[in-house]
Amino acid sequence: FIKMIVFGFMGSVMIFNQHNIEAESKNKKLEIYTLGRFQVRCGDQTLFAESGRSQKIGELFMYLISHREKPTSPEVILEALWPEQEYSNPKNAIKIMIHRLKQKMETKGVPQARDAINCSYGCYGWNNDLPYWLDAEAFEVLSQEAKALAETDPLLAADKYRKALALYRGDYLPECLYSDWVLPVRHYYRSLFVRSVSDLLTLQKEHRLFSQMLEDCEKALFIDRFDEGLHLRYLEALLAKGKTSRARAHYEHITSLIYQELGVKPSQPMRQIYRDIKTQEEKPELDFNDLKEMIKERDKTQSAMLCDPQTFRFLCNLEKRRAEREDHPVHLGLLTLTSPDFQLPASSKLQQSMEQLQQILLASLRRGDVVTPWNDSQFTLLLPGLNREQAESVLQRVRGNFNHKCSIQEIVLRSSTHPVFPWE
Repeated sequence: FIKMIVFGFMGSVMIFNQHNIEAESKNKKLEIYTLGRFQVRCGDQTLFAESGRSQKIGELFMYLISHREKPTSPEVILEALWPEQEYSNPKNAIKIMIHRLKQKMETKGVPQARDAINCSYGCYGWNNDLPYWLDAEAFEVLSQEAKALAETDPLLAADKYRKALALYRGDYLPECLYSDWVLPVRHYYRSLFVRSVSDLLTLQKEHRLFSQMLEDCEKALFIDRFDEGLHLRYLEALLAKGKTSRARAHYEHITSLIYQELGVKPSQPMRQIYRDIKTQEEKPELDFNDLKEMIKERDKTQSAMLCDPQTFRFLCNLEKRRAEREDHPVHLGLLTLTSPDFQLPASSKLQQSMEQLQQILLASLRRGDVVTPWNDSQFTLLLPGLNREQAESVLQRVRGNFNHKCSIQEIVLRSSTHPVFPWE
């Protein structure tokens, strides 16, 4: 009786352990890293770390996982991987290597290792039903999901783009630097990386996420430090954050580096952003010749005055002093274009709406009022001689005209007033 209890207990333990082993095997997943480095792991086991004969098996694994969508003949595989070698019996040579590859995976505890590679009509291909995770595949899926969400949910799209780009740590299979067969695959993922970075930075610029823009530019430049488009976006973000000195230092460093390494001089967009840097560094000064020309132009029109932000600042200070001296009110009006959920609209729609709003302002305001486009989504108005109630009435009239004439329903015009004198 006691023996029966002991044997029954031992049998239960064996069954319990067997279930644990099977559950553990099911939870194991092959992890394959190809972007920036090649590494294959299963649990705490690393595959293909050895050199010598195992190196060829690793190269065969790279080829099969890179061409996982299509089976390939032994002759094509051998010619792609080892073109300098001749094989009297290519089919047998590949058959032996496939067997060794499966053995290697099995000894490392890879689930379903014997079924990892399929053979159909003499061609070999990766079994996509095998439980595995591939960084390049995950990177591609996240990039595609982000692109699909860009219009409907730009913030979620930006989050997915960032997760995708975190997976891209460098070129596809850098260990096969001089292998011709890997070039098309490497080019595909690199092009996808460039497009994804560009789309992400565009979203961040549209929604004024300049801190994230700086961070992601720095990560992308770590991978490709000679991409001029990335440097332009990086400089734009620095200027938007008011980091003018840092922007100038980065411009001087990178233009010098690109010229020394590639012999390429700064392009027109780079020269333009350098002028923007200099403009931010210099103190705004009034050019009296420009002022005279501006006065002449004012004599020709009965509409409100449209000027640049620097001139607007000057006129605002001038009007404030006159108001203090003559004791009459002056108010600023701020008009902002947003989406209904207070986000920054898409750049194409925003530009069109800003142009419509400018025409409405020039037609709706008095000859003595001053208007300036403050940034990509805002106009600032100088309204001399008006108290708060009168200023708000003017902005209400502008909003009404805009809502009546605006051709884009997703754009909302918001307004507020701020006293310049008297202070409240």
